[in-house]
Amino acid sequence: MKPIFTCADARLLLACVLIPTAAISAADSEIQTLFNQGREAYYKGQIEQARQLLSQVLTLNPKHFETRAILASINANDKPDDASLRKQYASVIIPKFDVAEATLSESLQALSIMAGNASGGKVKGNFIVRNPELGKTPITLSMSNVPMDELLRYLAEMSKARLAWDKHAVVFNGIAD
Repeated sequence: MKPIFTCADARLLLACVLIPTAAISAADSEIQTLFNQGREAYYKGQIEQARQLLSQVLTLNPKHFETRAILASINANDKPDDASLRKQYASVIIPKFDVAEATLSESLQALSIMAGNASGGKVKGNFIVRNPELGKTPITLSMSNVPMDELLRYLAEMSKARLAWDKHAVVFNGIAD
């Protein structure tokens, strides 16, 4: 009896099955990498960077559900960051920021006072915490000689909040908000 497949046929069949799978895996990997970077930028409050990365995901996979959800949230709250406030806060260097088991709200109050002292009274922090439960998040952080905008980013990351830079205030939103 003659075999149906030879070894050469089996290798060809295996190559036909594995090559498309490898190509799909590489594309899926690129999509996942872009999505993870976009999601991280979104949660850090870097909305424009998130929008760019997530738009690339949709170009590669227009049906990517999680990407569509985050972009819908971005578009629903589509207020461009006010760069002037961010620049103003970036120019204020906080000599020493040290809190232990303070709430997010208490940490922000302390930061506002420190900003006033560091800027000679020219800059005071104006912060809004949208969710009262978010304001109760415990924070332990010790940093020296750090720009105020970086401290805000760290506080947002530690409290699992998303920053939004409005014209006159920095808004802390919960991730689900």
